[in-house]
Amino acid sequence: MKSRATIAHVLARTRACGVTVNDTLHHIARLNLPFGGVGPSGIGGYHGEAGFQTFSHMKPVFRQARLNGAGMLNPPYGKRFWKMLKLLMRLG
Repeated sequence: MKSRATIAHVLARTRACGVTVNDTLHHIARLNLPFGGVGPSGIGGYHGEAGFQTFSHMKPVFRQARLNGAGMLNPPYGKRFWKMLKLLMRLG
């Protein structure tokens, strides 16, 4: 494809993890470009950092400190809650 309009038309209507214009193999040779299909046609982007993200199953862990103010956010709401809310509204 040489027409910029045709290329733009195809790219705008294509769902893909990566697209190569006017070539077939060089896309996969570029390790910094994600490669792979979307939906049932593939497993998503893989290669380089994209591959690491695709195949890594991140497990975020949040640990609440024993001493925290989270209890003040639960009903019944008292004076402390309303004071904290007013302070937060001013800061935001």
